[in-house]
Amino acid sequence: MQLTVNKSVADKKIFDVFFIMLIFGAVLRFAIGVGYYNPQDTLWYKAWAMELQGGLFDIYLKADQISLDYPPIYLFFLKITGAIYKITGEEVHNYTEMFIMKLWPIFGDILCSVAIFKVLKPKSPKAAIAASALWMFNPSVIFNCAFWGQTDSIMCLLLLVSFVTLENKKPVLASMLFAIAGMTKYQCLFFTPLFLAELFVKFKFSKAVQGICGAAATVAAVFLPFMIGSKNPLLFFDVYLKGQGTYPYCTLNAYNVYGIFGLNWEEDTLGTPSLYALSFVLIAVLIGFMVFCYIYAKRPSVWVLGFVFMNTLFMFMTRMHERYQFVVLIFILMAAIQHKHRGFFYSFVGMSLITFVNQAVPMFSWRSDNSFFDRNYGELMVTFSILNLALYFVTTYISVKFILKNKATSRVAEGEATA
Repeated sequence: MQLTVNKSVADKKIFDVFFIMLIFGAVLRFAIGVGYYNPQDTLWYKAWAMELQGGLFDIYLKADQISLDYPPIYLFFLKITGAIYKITGEEVHNYTEMFIMKLWPIFGDILCSVAIFKVLKPKSPKAAIAASALWMFNPSVIFNCAFWGQTDSIMCLLLLVSFVTLENKKPVLASMLFAIAGMTKYQCLFFTPLFLAELFVKFKFSKAVQGICGAAATVAAVFLPFMIGSKNPLLFFDVYLKGQGTYPYCTLNAYNVYGIFGLNWEEDTLGTPSLYALSFVLIAVLIGFMVFCYIYAKRPSVWVLGFVFMNTLFMFMTRMHERYQFVVLIFILMAAIQHKHRGFFYSFVGMSLITFVNQAVPMFSWRSDNSFFDRNYGELMVTFSILNLALYFVTTYISVKFILKNKATSRVAEGEATA
């Protein structure tokens, strides 16, 4: 009886700490979000939101005119954003505009912290608090949603929920959630090989097929009204192929190997074979590595593999934007907490810092002509790209060593925390 009471009191204290942390994190985000005016990308969202008031399901008929390059899920949220503007009027104060346009990114970011806490709490309430705090007060995360107003935390939230649901032995629901993730942000599709590997390796073939069917049904249910509205039965392929071909450049401000060689905004389709074609060879090699891990590795952790897979794509594949590395944060954070691994924790710190810099430097350069960031942009890109490549090799070594070595013989060498 006493143990039950003590546990109840401890759980209440844990929840109180989490709730206070959540309030502080939310207030911090809204204070920054409202106070920092950023027209980069947010005004595109505003243009789409206003256009959506004329109709939702036929919006892709006007995709070229309004530069719409998003899959459909986020458009439902922007429809609500447009409705808010109808109440306030389109011409509002900068503070009000930033509140409206950053509302969904901040809300998604807070939900991601909640999801991290809920997922980890049954295993370790203290670890759940720590992980949620590392996300809630992470400078890279705060910059992404509050300063910029981007939706990458929503992507992280959906990927986290998808893979956790798969770990919890619910393949059909997990597949449907992954389909929703893929219809929210293009970048989620990079994780398709990993999701399929988990689905077919960890479950019976019939269950895996049911999952694929559930995902297909989800995609059809979402896309069908848009297909009818746009009078285009091939809309699904048009949306994703167009999105892939919108920015045919080696790197778009991304600190990777192409940044080292000054290939920012240089076309990747030149040469034989082109760098773009070689990117698909890289994907094939990565998939082969993943198959090898599922067959021979001692610990083929989905979180570690997801981190290595996406981090490698970011560093060596063309057409990467400055924010495409951001998503690895949720995978390496989950790896650090679930595996109680000091090396992954330091990897998370390193990745948080480099993704923060990779977002901040381009934005500050765009926002202020002839500033330090603007005058030295090329040199900064080369320097931080080299640092990111060095970080890549260190974190990949830590990750591969963890995957391939037996837990019992590698605990001390890898710096794992003991119970």
